Amino acid sequence: MHTCRKILNLYSVLCILSAIAVFPSCRTDEVVYPTIGTHITDEPRQGGLYVLCEGNMGANKARLDYINLESGTYYSNWYGSQNPTQMKELGDVGNDLQQYGNRLYAVINCSHKIEVMDLQARHIAKIDIPNCRYMAFKGGKMYVSAYVGSVATPEMLGSVFEIDTATLSVTREVKVGHQPDELSIVDDKLYVCNSGGYLMNRYDSTLSVIDLNTFTETEKITVGLNPTRIRVDDQKHLWVCCQGNYRKVKPQIVVLDGDEIITRIPTPCANISLLGANAYVLDAENKELKLFSTIDCQLSTVNYQLSTMEHPYGLLATNEALYISDAKNYVSSGVLHCFGYDGTEHWRASTGDIPAHFCRVTKAFELYGDTAAKPATGTSSPYISKVYDYVPAMGQFVNLLPEYKEGDDAAAMCHKCEQAIANNAGGLVCLGGWGGYITFGFDHPVDNKDGFDLRILGNAFLMSGSDTYGSSEPGIVLVSRDDNQNGLPDDTWYELKGALYDDPSTLHTYTKTYTRESDTLRNPFHTQPYFPQWVKEESITFTGARLPSMTESVNGQNVQRILPFGYADNKPNTDSEGTSFDISWAVDADGKSISLPCVDFVRIYTAVDEDNGATGELSTELSGAIDLHPPTD
Repeated sequence: MHTCRKILNLYSVLCILSAIAVFPSCRTDEVVYPTIGTHITDEPRQGGLYVLCEGNMGANKARLDYINLESGTYYSNWYGSQNPTQMKELGDVGNDLQQYGNRLYAVINCSHKIEVMDLQARHIAKIDIPNCRYMAFKGGKMYVSAYVGSVATPEMLGSVFEIDTATLSVTREVKVGHQPDELSIVDDKLYVCNSGGYLMNRYDSTLSVIDLNTFTETEKITVGLNPTRIRVDDQKHLWVCCQGNYRKVKPQIVVLDGDEIITRIPTPCANISLLGANAYVLDAENKELKLFSTIDCQLSTVNYQLSTMEHPYGLLATNEALYISDAKNYVSSGVLHCFGYDGTEHWRASTGDIPAHFCRVTKAFELYGDTAAKPATGTSSPYISKVYDYVPAMGQFVNLLPEYKEGDDAAAMCHKCEQAIANNAGGLVCLGGWGGYITFGFDHPVDNKDGFDLRILGNAFLMSGSDTYGSSEPGIVLVSRDDNQNGLPDDTWYELKGALYDDPSTLHTYTKTYTRESDTLRNPFHTQPYFPQWVKEESITFTGARLPSMTESVNGQNVQRILPFGYADNKPNTDSEGTSFDISWAVDADGKSISLPCVDFVRIYTAVDEDNGATGELSTELSGAIDLHPPTD
């Protein structure tokens, strides 16, 4: 896996430059999963919870997940199953999610739109708003903050748009401050945080007050540097999170009664959620959850264990539970944690990239309608059940995906791979450079039926606006039958013939040796050993086929060609056909077609031997596999 393996159009590149500087790996996890339910808890609650995952800016990876709290099922990419005809699914950067009436509304920031859905997240319409940010609702109207108005101003002022929720048309617009973010309504006044987020060293420090009757800005209230979040408590007091300048000017919460400041609370505030007389404040800087009284603004002692989280991010307090998301490294799958109010963690679930915004709904939906679509008793699982071998080649994410701990042996690492990718667990396994492989199976043989038999999921994605280039790190797929009936993958292997099998540049007999002694170079962002530490030998030798170079220069940047078919981690997971495989493609060592009625084992290995310098080696990643026709008893 190389650390920055996509180049988008110029606009997208500019959008993500700052993210690349902070987060060197542009992609270390899956892009978008097919919609698959995962059981996460046996503690039923009423209704459901939507989770809007922001996705990397410029990667077109906003994702809407859904939790049926009654069945305890987490559905990844719920929006995808509900809207199979929507191109590019949700779009680029999910920024806000709210219910109003019998509809869901999602702000998709870099796609410049509001996605309008019914309560099952089925697409109704989209509203085009430039650089939209956050929403508030009242009286059949939606109010949307936007960094850019319909008419640009020399001062780079933002706007608030009023939208009629019946007609979904923009009715009015008012200019506010610089880069307006969250907004809240008290009576007939709309309060807007002017962050000045694009101004860097010249952040804004005001709230714009808009009279909803005249839709004019009546005043600006100076609160603190870089206000971003705002909430209204039961006493109609405003709680405003001011982020400071991330250096000398420290963050604070400013509490107001109208235009009068009641108090200032010096604390980092990455997120805030109000419930009754309680204000829950997420201090991501210190990995703490703080509880303040909305009556007297006093701090209470609470005990929530957030120290193991990498980057606490999203927050929602409900009557039944407290939800806190971990954005991890901001470029790979996050984790949603559910806590009781005694501080006990009830469950956790893997999410899309940057889980950030939540919407509680009163009705529980299942994937195929309102009734549970559960497998019949005795039905085989369509997902990976066992990992037999995991032998990666050297690579910058080896010993990290999955993570090696001192004392782990080969069996322990296979078990960690199972925890990551078996039973639709939602994790990721990295195979390292050329030749590194993983061997897995299901709880049944995979039958060779008409059409595709398997889907293999990775973390490939397309360059924006292109079907030709993107992030492809192809893995060759091998299959085997348990002919000797010993339950082990030690019989003959057959290659599933992919698009480059007959290419003259493909080498069908290639050997490479990696040594522990040669493991001296380090990417500055990944400084762990690259040689698999559980391997006792001093070297590993792989033999197999090697595909030609995948990388080409587009606009001065390295991108990879997307192959037509036949390789793992080559096409996005949203491309069901591009990630599917037919057992009938099997060929023997001489390239002759082999008729296999079924297979018991699948092996995938990295098929390219390519290092792109600062961005690292190409390496195949695996995030799961699905038998498309699992047997039923």
